[in-house]
Amino acid sequence: MKVGVVFGVSELANPKAFEKRVSEFLTALAKDFEVVGGFVLSSKGDFKEAKGELNFNEVDALVLYPLTGGTEGFLKEFFVFRRPTVIFGDPFNNSTAAGIEIREFLRERLVPSTLVKTMDELKAALLAYDDSLETLEPFLRARLGLIGRISPWLVNEKFDLPYTKISLKKFYEYYDKVPDEEGWKVVEEIFERASEIKEPGKEALTKAGKMYLAIKEILHDYRLDGFTIGCFDLIGKLKATPCLALAMFNAEGIPAGCEGELNSLLGMYIIRKYFDKPAFMGNVADFGENHITIAHCTAPLLWKYRLRSHFESGMGVGVDVEFPTGKAALFKIRGRRAVVAGVEVAGNEHLENRCRTQVKLKIDDAPEFLDGTLGNHHLLAYVDPEELADLLSELGFEVMLY
Repeated sequence: MKVGVVFGVSELANPKAFEKRVSEFLTALAKDFEVVGGFVLSSKGDFKEAKGELNFNEVDALVLYPLTGGTEGFLKEFFVFRRPTVIFGDPFNNSTAAGIEIREFLRERLVPSTLVKTMDELKAALLAYDDSLETLEPFLRARLGLIGRISPWLVNEKFDLPYTKISLKKFYEYYDKVPDEEGWKVVEEIFERASEIKEPGKEALTKAGKMYLAIKEILHDYRLDGFTIGCFDLIGKLKATPCLALAMFNAEGIPAGCEGELNSLLGMYIIRKYFDKPAFMGNVADFGENHITIAHCTAPLLWKYRLRSHFESGMGVGVDVEFPTGKAALFKIRGRRAVVAGVEVAGNEHLENRCRTQVKLKIDDAPEFLDGTLGNHHLLAYVDPEELADLLSELGFEVMLY
């Protein structure tokens, strides 16, 4: 197991006073692990130098040892590598106090983190992470992208994980390179398979196809595993929405979210990566004592569907997908927290004053669930809710299972 080791010493302290401790620590750890690094840092400048000297993305785990307090500000920067981290704290010089602060910073960003105080505990923690790497790696290595901006009405959006930002200007560059005939060609079969086409014409479908091909190139060039897009900002310029493109990507196995919401995208990625299934991102449209209805204008294009316009704008191509009945999980993640509920897909509705895909779910005590949930957008997936809750816990979320 390859372990990167970094020590922290306050700028107020003398690093030479800790040379023996550092040497003994590295020697003891090297008896059981392949140790790399061993840097002693005192500032963010030192962090940048260490980052340039060693690619910490290549280690299996990190060990951070704050030898003194006052080291939190630069040791926390190692969260960008998203490596399982063990923090060593000793009883002196505010070492443990600094370690607790760093641990919480990392956990808030869903980096697995443990605080220990002995070499035996350290070795055990590293071996435990080694056993979990197969589960943790797909989550920690995810490459997610945001095209455009997070929609301003997502007032509870909190996302501190690294992601790739692609401007709408860059998106339009890709979009403008796609010929109209290619845009139509990629959606022609979808047009033919639709059970009904109400509002959209060939021009709207062609624009949807061009968006799909533009985003496909972006995913390739930026090496992304999934993306979300600030879709409403496209309406003014293109008079179109990417709802159909997102429906196509989700059907093909590529997590694709709307409104620029990264938390929902992360949930979609988890469902796809660990269960090989899509997730439907929906608004809570209605609820009663034992039901919740969720709705959106994009959904995985896997079952019978109608092509509609986007609900709010009346433009573009939205989809009305018929979800099959069956057991499923409804969940929401935001930051470090998650709520999960077992539900049953009871049927579909087709009201004109809602987003186009409308799915009615049976759920025990819906008001209680909604009272404890974490915001509007929820994800629906045909997975076992207890399995999902266990997985989310293993990945570092604090989970409430209903």
